[in-house]
Amino acid sequence: MAASSRLQQTLLSLGLASIYSLQAGAATPAGIAQFIAGDVSVRGADGKINALQKGKDIESGQAIVTGANGRAQVRFSDGGMVSLQPNTEFKLANYVDKGDPKEDRFLVDFLSGSIRAVTGLIGKRNRANYKIFTATSTIGIRGSSFTASYNVDGSMIVTAEKDGIEVCSGGVCVGLIKGESVTVKDSKTPPERTDKKAIIPTPGPAQETVTVGNQTTSDGKSILVLNQTLAQAPTGIFTNLQVSAVFELAPGFCCGITANGPSSPTSLVAGKLTSFSNASTSFTPNSTGAATSIGSVAGGDFVGWGTWLTGTITEISPPPPASSIGRLHYVVGIPTGLMPVTGTAAYSLIGSTAPTRADGAIGSLTSATFSVNFSPGGVVSASLVNTFGLSTFTTAEASITRSGSSFQGSAISGNFFGANAARAGLVYIGFDTDVGQAFSGSAVFQK
Repeated sequence: MAASSRLQQTLLSLGLASIYSLQAGAATPAGIAQFIAGDVSVRGADGKINALQKGKDIESGQAIVTGANGRAQVRFSDGGMVSLQPNTEFKLANYVDKGDPKEDRFLVDFLSGSIRAVTGLIGKRNRANYKIFTATSTIGIRGSSFTASYNVDGSMIVTAEKDGIEVCSGGVCVGLIKGESVTVKDSKTPPERTDKKAIIPTPGPAQETVTVGNQTTSDGKSILVLNQTLAQAPTGIFTNLQVSAVFELAPGFCCGITANGPSSPTSLVAGKLTSFSNASTSFTPNSTGAATSIGSVAGGDFVGWGTWLTGTITEISPPPPASSIGRLHYVVGIPTGLMPVTGTAAYSLIGSTAPTRADGAIGSLTSATFSVNFSPGGVVSASLVNTFGLSTFTTAEASITRSGSSFQGSAISGNFFGANAARAGLVYIGFDTDVGQAFSGSAVFQK
């Protein structure tokens, strides 16, 4: 299928990363998890998701995902280091450390959240082979450290901390020296200099403080000291949350869409959805995957999204034997009680799950748009572009029916969350025509 120039650039970078990864092999670990706090998971190249523990190896092709209270720090074999903040997804697309400037690679897909990076010997041997790709830009280096963070409006701020870096978007590259920052609006607009700094977020109410000792570069210099403040993500059974979910009817067979009402019991553990039910059916996971959340239930602005790897569905009345389901994507939050009744609004993507195909393949949500007409009879419009391998597939509906805070189309279903419909979350189904398999995922947006 035809892709936009932005998507072609992204696919080209990912395709090259995959080729280099195949050539390099994965005999030697790329790095090690030096510090883990809160909810942190690692997704392998085969799509399997496991909790990441301190001291575990990180390999090329793996992705690290932190939850709402999760933080991680990874030390790479070349002496470089990356600190991942809450709600971050960081995929080490291609890492090669052979001591050869022509072969070495540090290519990363930075998909969401905030990071602080210190470059190692790979960046010093060949700066051109150290790249961090985002949906809107490419970050290269001329020095040794920088901070980058996505904003809730979908833009990104990058700040040089030491020496210099280079940020490219819209066909234009801007060089930064220590202390300078740029903001990136989208893939078509050149970076703009700003006085703002990339902010490493601090979670909500402090529950525990963890101090990480001084770390050093390969030449023994001190480079990073983190004082980590952790937050308690919501845990308990709630009756003011709304869930939208899409799930495999059985492992390998896609897909069903369901939702519950805000008066139905919904269970969270550290922000992760662990059970929900509607008038006739209850859902529980057998194993959970990555999950992320923002806001708080007490504050009225909680929204969470994530995946179950397998689960169980049970009819409440009459209660027949429980049935197994495959992977499930969800969004959960406090539905908007009083919807706006005039005007229109466009939303920006702030988070998503990696789309999964019924045959087990893991894809990427490369772009998404969402808008609404709040007038009586107004509809929701959404478009989600997914990639599996080098092919792209779009799930789009221009006239999704809206009822109160909920909306339901033929392939897209979701809800508005928070005061004044500040956020929206949805689940969706698509079809990969290249292999004849359905896929599904979830996405969250903010005005």
